[in-house]
Amino acid sequence: MGTRVDLIGWGGDGMGIVNALVGLVARHEDLWSAYRATSEVSRINSSHLPSVVGAPSVVGAPDPGGVLVSEETDRLLRGALVLASATGASFNPLIGPLVAAWDVAAMRAAYVAGAPLPPAPAPGLVEAALEASSPELLTRVGERRWLLRDPGAAERAALSARPLQVPREGTRPLRAPREGTRPLRAPREGTRPSPRLDLGGIAKGYTADACRDLAVELGASGVLVSVGSSSIAVHGTRADSSPWRVGMRDPNGGEASVSGVVELPADGMASLSTSGDNLGPLGARRAQMPPGAPCRARDHHIIDPRTGEPARSGVRQVSVVASCGVLAEALSTALLVDPSVDVGDVVALWSRASGLPASARVVGLELAVP
Repeated sequence: MGTRVDLIGWGGDGMGIVNALVGLVARHEDLWSAYRATSEVSRINSSHLPSVVGAPSVVGAPDPGGVLVSEETDRLLRGALVLASATGASFNPLIGPLVAAWDVAAMRAAYVAGAPLPPAPAPGLVEAALEASSPELLTRVGERRWLLRDPGAAERAALSARPLQVPREGTRPLRAPREGTRPLRAPREGTRPSPRLDLGGIAKGYTADACRDLAVELGASGVLVSVGSSSIAVHGTRADSSPWRVGMRDPNGGEASVSGVVELPADGMASLSTSGDNLGPLGARRAQMPPGAPCRARDHHIIDPRTGEPARSGVRQVSVVASCGVLAEALSTALLVDPSVDVGDVVALWSRASGLPASARVVGLELAVP
């Protein structure tokens, strides 16, 4: 999923455990990577129905019956929608069109290279990307079957549901288009963003938990799994019986600056997630930006779905420890966007939906330096 996995542990057959975890990570990559055309996530992204008014069905068109997915993917998708609802969409698995509209990767590359920064997206593009980023577009249409609806489908359905009116006497009847004229067509590809599912955030937390659990099942006495350095899952202690200690990067300091240390497990919770605006390609360079630096140089990949712009809540980094990685990931992202999200309410909704006990706690929150 575009990142790396690190494993530290002791006990059991070390190489046997490593080989098993490599296989597990490869399987999750095959299921959820947006970078692989054959993954289940990519197949769902190809499933949204085209925006063509009255277009006939064609060979190879998306199946309105949805994409059949594995039980793991089905469980992850249902959980993602629960968390999107619980956080008021501050966590949003369909945020991809907005991230693409802002093209933060290209902006950061230009900044690092000393090149002119690309302009911010036009308001019309942001508005269209907001429409394509609604979590409601992701629909479970059957047992383990999922479909991405076209953003304009509901509006067109409402229009088509209107009863036909009989023309008043003396008015011209509607006529079929003359032969050779062009039918109504959707905007050309690229003029309106398509919905795009990306499970990268919570899938990393899920994978960290799964790797830890498999390592323990295979005999590890203590283990720490880190996926992308932002998703961590632990079991037991270090070999010297000391607790696992994780340093949290200081977003307002240098590249090696640490703002605090968390010992895991914490109150029985063994999954940690950190979200921040400093974790992308610019890294610590952001901290050295002068006050007059271009606004775009401060943009980042965490988008506020309420505004369609990079989150500007005043929070630069959030770390959450939770009973599972998926919950920790969603909360750390949501709190970076909206610090008023009620952690207790989200935990309660997650527990009710999953049928499992759940807990979470914020262990680090860094504000922007004025």
